Amino acid sequence: MTLVADRRPRWGADAPAAAALVLTLVVVWGAAKLLSVWAWVVVPAQYGDTYYYFLTAQELARTGGGVAGVLLEYPTPAALLLLLPWELGATDYEAYRQAVVVMTALADAAFALLLGRRLGPVAVLAWVGLTSALGPLVLLRFDLLPAVVAGAAVLLAMEGRRVAASVLVGLGTGLKVWPIVLFPLTLGRRDTHLPDARDTSGARSRVRRVSVAAPALGLAATGIALVAVSLAVAGWDRLLSPLAYQRDRGLQIEAVPATLPMQAWADDPAYRVWYSTFKAYELVGPSVAGWIGVAQVAALVGAVACVALLAWWFWRGADPRTIAWLALVLVGTFVVTSRALSPQYLVWLAAPLAVLVGFAFRGGPDAPPLGPSLVTFALGLGLCTLTTAVYPVYYDHLLQRSPLTDRALLFLTLRNIGLLALVAWAAASALTVVRRRGH
Repeated sequence: MTLVADRRPRWGADAPAAAALVLTLVVVWGAAKLLSVWAWVVVPAQYGDTYYYFLTAQELARTGGGVAGVLLEYPTPAALLLLLPWELGATDYEAYRQAVVVMTALADAAFALLLGRRLGPVAVLAWVGLTSALGPLVLLRFDLLPAVVAGAAVLLAMEGRRVAASVLVGLGTGLKVWPIVLFPLTLGRRDTHLPDARDTSGARSRVRRVSVAAPALGLAATGIALVAVSLAVAGWDRLLSPLAYQRDRGLQIEAVPATLPMQAWADDPAYRVWYSTFKAYELVGPSVAGWIGVAQVAALVGAVACVALLAWWFWRGADPRTIAWLALVLVGTFVVTSRALSPQYLVWLAAPLAVLVGFAFRGGPDAPPLGPSLVTFALGLGLCTLTTAVYPVYYDHLLQRSPLTDRALLFLTLRNIGLLALVAWAAASALTVVRRRGH
């Protein structure tokens, strides 16, 4: 039996110093969270998506309806969670908004605790930096919950706890569909040595097999349980509504394929920004249909490239050091090819970034190289900051032309180019590590 060294931080090695470090991290996390709430929620009286959630819950309470016909863009378990604050007594808007902030803060704290226990203080500080840079998006958007679940799955997969990671992927998918793309990263690869019939010396050949059964069982069991709950609560149509909801969407103004059309919108009255039935600001104009086609082709090409990258990763040994980078590639490819990119999508990337940096600083044979990890983190932190500049700081100037529209478009363009750069850099970093691993 092969024994793997436990590389977790030894908090108890020096009890007073460890206690002081933990207390410092708690204070830093708490101070950052309170400052964010004050700056992004209290002072600007920010509503965010919580007002939409609240009005939905209020309408359901008035009509006595069920979850089958509301919040169709969310899986049923997510919709139930969003209606929970009302059921617990948050029946006025301020109380409801506070409940959502508490919900996201608890999820944030749980992930920070996991990072601290498994990877050490640098991972916690990286997470605090990323979430602080994202402003209100981690406070008033539901996306933080599936993001931290997916981030925990990445962490456990890098530690070799693949079944637990697959269960978390299933839970994340039940909250927001996108975490399912991480499932291949929960698979392992084992080498079986078999006699080589062509070699009379008794040499044994190596047969590479992907370990699928246990992670697949974990994902399937979790998925079946969530599907059963969803069907019992809201039925089959509601189960599939998040997929159908995305099918007919237009070109959202923040999407990477909308970058050039938005530049044209600034000067050409033939382009128009409008609030669509999908509760998002979309762009219409002469070239929009063509760019939607580009997005569809890019999504197909990106999917094929991701499959090829994963196949090579498995063939070369499924090195766990590359999992966080591969997570950024898989999720990032979905983000940059989406025609419905929203600012909260950056929260999806923040969790694997914190995991990557935490492993790199922890060191050991399972750690990604520190230099490329720091570059990845710096790029991600810059993208989070630019995203906040786009939304909410300059967002109004992307909806109506104004003297500040050029500045808003500059931030949007830099952010979108940066997203492409992040995906390319993460792929190159993963390829470099895999290439250096022997067969």
